[in-house]
Amino acid sequence: MLTKITVKNFKSFDESTLELSDFNLITGMNSAGKSTLIQALLLSIQNISNEGKDYLNGHLISLGMFSDIRNFLKNAKNICIKLYDEEDEYIELYFEEIDGYVALEINNNSTNLFEYLNQKNKKIRYLSSKRIGFQDIYSTNYDNFNDIGIFGEYAIDFYENNKTFPIEKDLVRDKTIGTTLELQLGFWLKYIMNSRLSTENISGTDYIKAEFAHGNNRLVRPKNIGSGLSYIISILVSGLTSKKGDLNIIENPEIHLHPKAQSRLTEFLTFISDKGIRYIIETHSDHIFNGMRKAINKDIINTKSLNTYFFSLDNKTSCTYTKKIEFDDRGNVLNHIPGLFDQFDDDLDELLGLK
Repeated sequence: MLTKITVKNFKSFDESTLELSDFNLITGMNSAGKSTLIQALLLSIQNISNEGKDYLNGHLISLGMFSDIRNFLKNAKNICIKLYDEEDEYIELYFEEIDGYVALEINNNSTNLFEYLNQKNKKIRYLSSKRIGFQDIYSTNYDNFNDIGIFGEYAIDFYENNKTFPIEKDLVRDKTIGTTLELQLGFWLKYIMNSRLSTENISGTDYIKAEFAHGNNRLVRPKNIGSGLSYIISILVSGLTSKKGDLNIIENPEIHLHPKAQSRLTEFLTFISDKGIRYIIETHSDHIFNGMRKAINKDIINTKSLNTYFFSLDNKTSCTYTKKIEFDDRGNVLNHIPGLFDQFDDDLDELLGLK
């Protein structure tokens, strides 16, 4: 499995190394390198899977030209991404531009990690922040590499084809209602959003029909109910159909969700992660952050099983600076730094005339 990543000379990165655990939360200031870290990982997966149009552009990620992604602040001439496994063996991807063309050298010292990161083995799923919302109908998937799609565009199709099958035993939250994907997704959808989902194939077409209901109301078309429901389905389907050791990379899980739903979604994510499913999550939400802290407090997840990093730009170099946030066993932050979800307190102090 992937346990550490080093990024050098890539966009705003000078050189940074991040340790990875089961649950990894990435947060911080805008344009400070959070998405860049995920892009570095996606770029590595894309090249390991040999699925790009060229070394910088492909199905998972398209980054343009070498001049677009090198760290121009450091006048970098190359880019290096190094991925480590649990034995501290590594895969190194070394990019440089030669005579106007991008060259890539891959040094592989970890056969197991190379296989793990290869998309054909379907151990990794990525959900972009640009994932789709409500649609009248959803497409059937003919993509061998992406079972739910990087935009969640095939999540409904994947759910329809797998809803009658049992999920992994450890991922069953409520055993009294049954163990199928349909029943367990129904449990979480009701708990998080007080809603339910119904799907069916449209006979004679390559499309699936989906309908949602809120509370005990009748089923309606996706566009006639809150858009947050459509955005959350791909996250729930991905988590519930993962296997131990799989990695889910999710950008901004909070999209279109009420704070209470964000908090309960985080309970879902930490519950799944505690069973050995790995997450890398980028977020700007204090409700996701505090939901994780609640999960620590409620013993849903252990502090040894998570890593949280705050990203900012170094005042002197303008390069990415990462700080690991530490917690005690009650979820209290042990090393708070300015900007770490403290805006509510700052605004309240100002309203009370304390600033």
